[in-house]
Amino acid sequence: MNDLLPWHLKTWNHIQEARRQNRLPHALLITGALGLGKARFARQLAESLLCEQPQEHGLACGHCRQCQLLHAQSHPDLRMIVPEEGKAQIGIDAVRALVAGNTLSVGRNAYRVFIIDPAESMGRAAANALLKTLEEPIEGTLIVLLSARIDRLPITIRSRCQLLKLAAPAEDDAIAWIESNTPAGAGKAAQLLQLANGAPLRAPDLIESGALEKHNRLLDDFVAIAMGKTSAVQVSEVWLKENQPAQLLVYMASWLMAVIRQKMIPQAETAFPGLQSLLERLDLRLAYRLLDKLYETERASMNNLNPQLALESILLEWSRVANGES
Repeated sequence: MNDLLPWHLKTWNHIQEARRQNRLPHALLITGALGLGKARFARQLAESLLCEQPQEHGLACGHCRQCQLLHAQSHPDLRMIVPEEGKAQIGIDAVRALVAGNTLSVGRNAYRVFIIDPAESMGRAAANALLKTLEEPIEGTLIVLLSARIDRLPITIRSRCQLLKLAAPAEDDAIAWIESNTPAGAGKAAQLLQLANGAPLRAPDLIESGALEKHNRLLDDFVAIAMGKTSAVQVSEVWLKENQPAQLLVYMASWLMAVIRQKMIPQAETAFPGLQSLLERLDLRLAYRLLDKLYETERASMNNLNPQLALESILLEWSRVANGES
């Protein structure tokens, strides 16, 4: 049985206290960025509710008959609703089957748990099919919706669920977790966390997919432009052959913010040490102006611009900024 993730502990204790006081809601909407462990939290909660003898802190014992059924993926009172293979949406038939099987209340102190992941992938018809169950809950049934984009859920669904937001861990805690749980990321935890937007569970995928190495090659090019060792025009052409414009904008903004922070707080640690050689020449006023340009380009969407010309313009300005030229 998996231990709780450190950044889940506060939310876990909150929901376990509600359980002890018999105030557990009939529907939960668990939200948070990708890589924070929403599905893991939901699964652990389901196991806790279905276990015959949960431990003092609420985690399932892992040994009783219910836990054995859970381990075998055959527990009749736990249902996972996800998009069918090859499809982006959860269809109405899956939700109808869930609703049809939820007509009877369970015994005292027993639960039935349904997990829908990701909830925003429900089409309108599927969401409407679920709504009736949310409006007329069955005793002993807990419906858990997982979503990284609750803005894409109908307000009628959101308003009938208790919201649980999983926040990103503190930077030091996240780095410590990555270093302990991602051996291949030793010495790279700060970079991985930056690329993962503060979500530690994304770190292994970033390593396995080669995203970290790819990112660092792009960063080397970015520094080389600043040092006058390569052409902004040539780099932009190569970058666009292998990368999405939107991702390039995100990377460049993160690099620029990192070098600005390092300039303002010299003793601060950085995830991008390759930028340190540029600090003496960097003019903060010009750096902020370029950062504004990056954000403006991102808002305008490079799909509505000529990506090659837009990227060339940004990289040429970066070359000037890095050399203190207005």
